[in-house]
Amino acid sequence: MIKLETKTMTKAIERARAIRPRVRVHSADHRQYGVTGSQGNEYTVFFVVVNGHRLASCDCPAGRREQLCYHIAAAAQVNVMVQSMRKAAATRNEARGGREALIRSINATWQRKYPTESLADELMRRFKCNSLSFLATGWLRDILIAIA
Repeated sequence: MIKLETKTMTKAIERARAIRPRVRVHSADHRQYGVTGSQGNEYTVFFVVVNGHRLASCDCPAGRREQLCYHIAAAAQVNVMVQSMRKAAATRNEARGGREALIRSINATWQRKYPTESLADELMRRFKCNSLSFLATGWLRDILIAIA
Protein backbone atom coordinates (compact mmCIF):
# COMPACT_ATOMS: atom_id res chain seq x y z
CA MET A 1 0.00 0.00 0.00
CA ILE A 2 1.17 3.50 -0.81
CA LYS A 3 0.71 6.29 1.73
CA LEU A 4 -1.00 9.31 0.15
CA GLU A 5 0.51 12.65 1.07
CA THR A 6 0.02 15.96 -0.71
CA LYS A 7 3.75 16.66 -1.03
CA THR A 8 4.45 13.31 -2.70
CA MET A 9 1.48 13.40 -5.07
CA THR A 10 2.42 16.57 -6.99
CA LYS A 11 4.14 14.86 -9.95
CA ALA A 12 1.47 12.16 -10.20
CA ILE A 13 -1.28 14.81 -10.20
CA GLU A 14 0.51 16.77 -12.95
CA ARG A 15 0.88 13.63 -15.04
CA ALA A 16 -2.78 12.72 -14.52
CA ARG A 17 -3.80 16.22 -15.65
CA ALA A 18 -1.67 15.89 -18.77
CA ILE A 19 -2.83 12.37 -19.69
CA ARG A 20 -6.45 12.75 -18.51
CA PRO A 21 -7.13 9.05 -17.98
CA ARG A 22 -10.67 7.76 -17.77
CA VAL A 23 -11.71 6.68 -14.27
CA ARG A 24 -14.58 4.27 -13.69
CA VAL A 25 -16.13 3.46 -10.34
CA HIS A 26 -16.08 -0.30 -9.83
CA SER A 27 -17.31 -0.21 -6.22
CA ALA A 28 -17.94 2.95 -4.22
CA ASP A 29 -18.44 0.83 -1.08
CA HIS A 30 -15.02 -0.76 -1.46
CA ARG A 31 -13.37 2.36 -2.95
CA GLN A 32 -12.32 0.42 -6.04
CA TYR A 33 -11.77 2.21 -9.36
CA GLY A 34 -10.65 1.31 -12.86
CA VAL A 35 -8.27 3.76 -14.52
CA THR A 36 -7.32 3.68 -18.19
CA GLY A 37 -3.56 3.53 -18.73
CA SER A 38 -1.57 5.38 -21.36
CA GLN A 39 -1.69 2.31 -23.66
CA GLY A 40 -5.47 1.90 -23.21
CA ASN A 41 -5.41 -0.94 -20.70
CA GLU A 42 -7.25 -0.60 -17.40
CA TYR A 43 -5.63 -0.74 -13.98
CA THR A 44 -7.43 -1.27 -10.68
CA VAL A 45 -6.93 1.23 -7.88
CA PHE A 46 -8.05 0.67 -4.28
CA PHE A 47 -8.20 3.18 -1.42
CA VAL A 48 -8.38 2.54 2.31
CA VAL A 49 -7.97 4.57 5.49
CA VAL A 50 -6.10 2.83 8.32
CA ASN A 51 -5.47 4.60 11.63
CA GLY A 52 -6.03 7.94 9.95
CA HIS A 53 -3.56 7.19 7.15
CA ARG A 54 -4.86 7.34 3.58
CA LEU A 55 -3.48 4.45 1.58
CA ALA A 56 -3.82 3.33 -2.02
CA SER A 57 -2.74 0.53 -4.29
CA CYS A 58 -2.64 0.17 -8.05
CA ASP A 59 -1.96 -2.97 -10.07
CA CYS A 60 0.06 -1.11 -12.75
CA PRO A 61 3.82 -1.84 -12.95
CA ALA A 62 4.71 1.28 -10.90
CA GLY A 63 2.00 0.56 -8.34
CA ARG A 64 3.23 -3.01 -7.90
CA ARG A 65 6.63 -1.49 -6.98
CA GLU A 66 4.73 0.71 -4.46
CA GLN A 67 5.44 3.87 -6.44
CA LEU A 68 2.85 6.60 -6.64
CA CYS A 69 1.41 6.55 -10.17
CA TYR A 70 -0.91 8.87 -12.07
CA HIS A 71 -3.62 6.19 -11.94
CA ILE A 72 -3.83 6.67 -8.17
CA ALA A 73 -3.81 10.46 -8.53
CA ALA A 74 -6.66 10.37 -11.07
CA ALA A 75 -8.70 7.89 -9.05
CA ALA A 76 -8.07 9.83 -5.83
CA GLN A 77 -9.93 12.84 -7.19
CA VAL A 78 -12.89 10.68 -8.19
CA ASN A 79 -12.79 8.87 -4.84
CA VAL A 80 -12.98 12.16 -2.94
CA MET A 81 -15.98 13.26 -5.01
CA VAL A 82 -17.77 9.91 -4.76
CA GLN A 83 -17.26 9.60 -1.01
CA SER A 84 -18.38 13.23 -0.51
CA MET A 85 -21.58 12.53 -2.43
CA ARG A 86 -22.18 9.35 -0.42
CA LYS A 87 -21.69 11.25 2.83
CA ALA A 88 -24.07 14.02 1.72
CA ALA A 89 -26.68 11.44 0.70
CA ALA A 90 -26.36 9.69 4.07
CA THR A 91 -26.80 13.03 5.84
CA ARG A 92 -29.91 13.78 3.75
CA ASN A 93 -31.34 10.33 4.49
CA GLU A 94 -30.65 10.80 8.19
CA ALA A 95 -32.31 14.21 8.13
CA ARG A 96 -35.26 12.76 6.21
CA GLY A 97 -35.68 10.10 8.89
CA GLY A 98 -35.62 12.81 11.55
CA ARG A 99 -38.18 14.81 9.58
CA GLU A 100 -40.48 11.81 9.30
CA ALA A 101 -40.16 11.26 13.06
CA LEU A 102 -41.16 14.91 13.65
CA ILE A 103 -44.25 14.49 11.46
CA ARG A 104 -45.23 11.29 13.31
CA SER A 105 -44.77 13.05 16.67
CA ILE A 106 -46.86 16.04 15.60
CA ASN A 107 -49.66 13.80 14.34
CA ALA A 108 -49.68 11.70 17.53
CA THR A 109 -49.53 14.76 19.81
CA TRP A 110 -52.26 16.54 17.84
CA GLN A 111 -54.61 13.56 18.00
CA ARG A 112 -54.02 13.21 21.73
CA LYS A 113 -54.46 16.92 22.55
CA TYR A 114 -57.07 17.93 19.98
CA PRO A 115 -59.04 14.78 19.11
CA THR A 116 -62.01 16.68 17.64
CA GLU A 117 -60.03 19.24 15.60
CA SER A 118 -58.62 18.61 12.14
CA LEU A 119 -54.87 19.12 11.83
CA ALA A 120 -55.25 19.66 8.07
CA ASP A 121 -57.76 22.48 8.65
CA GLU A 122 -55.48 24.14 11.20
CA LEU A 123 -52.50 23.86 8.86
CA MET A 124 -54.55 25.41 6.05
CA ARG A 125 -55.63 28.26 8.27
CA ARG A 126 -52.13 29.03 9.52
CA PHE A 127 -49.80 27.95 6.70
CA LYS A 128 -52.01 27.78 3.58
CA CYS A 129 -51.21 24.08 3.14
CA ASN A 130 -52.97 21.01 4.45
CA SER A 131 -50.06 18.63 5.00
CA LEU A 132 -47.08 18.70 7.32
CA SER A 133 -44.90 17.34 4.51
CA PHE A 134 -45.05 20.75 2.79
CA LEU A 135 -43.47 22.54 5.75
CA ALA A 136 -39.77 23.09 6.42
CA THR A 137 -38.14 21.05 9.17
CA GLY A 138 -37.70 24.17 11.32
CA TRP A 139 -41.43 24.85 11.19
CA LEU A 140 -42.14 21.23 12.14
CA ARG A 141 -39.94 21.57 15.23
CA ASP A 142 -41.72 24.81 16.17
CA ILE A 143 -45.15 23.22 15.73
CA LEU A 144 -44.21 20.25 17.93
CA ILE A 145 -42.93 22.59 20.65
CA ALA A 146 -46.09 24.69 20.42
CA ILE A 147 -48.52 21.79 20.75
CA ALA A 148 -46.52 19.65 23.19
